Amino acid sequence: MQSPLNARLGISSEDLPDGRVRLALETDESLRSEGGRIHGGIAALLLDGAMGRAVERSLGAGQSCATVQLSVQYLAPAEGLLTAEGRIVRRGRTLAFLEGECRRADGTIVARAHGTWAIR
Repeated sequence: MQSPLNARLGISSEDLPDGRVRLALETDESLRSEGGRIHGGIAALLLDGAMGRAVERSLGAGQSCATVQLSVQYLAPAEGLLTAEGRIVRRGRTLAFLEGECRRADGTIVARAHGTWAIR
């Protein structure tokens, strides 16, 4: 099921067989900051969404999760089609640790992230 936010922004989501999740968004002028570049929050949004969906896929009936910590390192300007992949590094009963990468279509890494999700 696609989230309403992803649907509104035109973000596609793909659940990969190995548990990773890939989100993709074609950027346009409406996502630029005052400085003229694609706003860094777009990469953060994609990374948080991909990593969060990876955790959600691991939940049992009646469980939920929420981001409690997200750290993003920006490595290159974002342009064009962006894809973010998230994966679980370690999952316990109440916490999950994840990492992800956001790339441009040419393979350049735009941003990397790691984060912690609470599980209830």
